[in-house]
Amino acid sequence: MKHEILVYNKTLQKTPKKFIVKTILKALNFLKLKRPAELAVLIVNKSEIKRLNKFWHGKNEPADELSFGLNSRQTARFVKDNNSVLELGEIVINVDKIFDRKHLSEMLIHSLLHLIGYNHENSNKEAERMERLEEKLLKYLSTSSRRIK
Repeated sequence: MKHEILVYNKTLQKTPKKFIVKTILKALNFLKLKRPAELAVLIVNKSEIKRLNKFWHGKNEPADELSFGLNSRQTARFVKDNNSVLELGEIVINVDKIFDRKHLSEMLIHSLLHLIGYNHENSNKEAERMERLEEKLLKYLSTSSRRIK
């Protein structure tokens, strides 16, 4: 199964594009999706993520990360079926919050889970379920982190 992850760095700071792609590919593999997935990762500066957070969430502060599912306004379906490809959406990462690869992995996994339908804002039960899966994924990634360069 061939997933497609596009990484766009809209900043002047160097970012680990290969690490981002490999982290997401490993996570998608762990999640055992039945079809190939497409998503984009956009790396932006603090002012841009603050602008997006204010526009979409009404919060006038820079977020660590944001996720925008292609069908985020539709509750019945969280991904679009297009020729058997799961079009998940976009992850936006605040370049100023990339302290190290571990933290970057945490932001990517958290956003990816949002894109495939997990939510932590509706109920404590959903939040706990999402948190447990995040922990499992991060543990899985850390055991194979030597292979992620």
